[in-house]
Amino acid sequence: MKVGVVGLGAMGGGMAASLRRAGHEVHACDARPGVAREFAAAGGVACASPAEAARACEVVVSVVVSAAQIEDVLFGANGAAAAMQPGSVFVMCSTVDPQWSAAMEARLEAMGLLYLDAPISGGAARAAKGEIPRGPAAP
Repeated sequence: MKVGVVGLGAMGGGMAASLRRAGHEVHACDARPGVAREFAAAGGVACASPAEAARACEVVVSVVVSAAQIEDVLFGANGAAAAMQPGSVFVMCSTVDPQWSAAMEARLEAMGLLYLDAPISGGAARAAKGEIPRGPAAP
């Protein structure tokens, strides 16, 4: 499966590497210059923008910090939403207000896109190992 990852910080970088190790083709971008190129040198695909990653992938995972950054990832210049194919999935890994998240789900649904609110925890070391906890029953 082709998976886009937007945000290659401590958590996103680990998630992207874990996805790549699991055999997925990972298209990644980051706001910091050179970070996506470094990821590509390790076997991923560097993208210049969320839109570029979204055009190539069925799933786009956003690992940014805030609601404002998610808004930019989706609807800013070169945002992912307009580039995603109908039926594609947007996975939002930030911790945001539940009402904001529900409104974002409705907004994407109106565009024919699926939305998964999947906030993460566990730290960078666990993300790099592919061991991010999966819900309340996780250790």
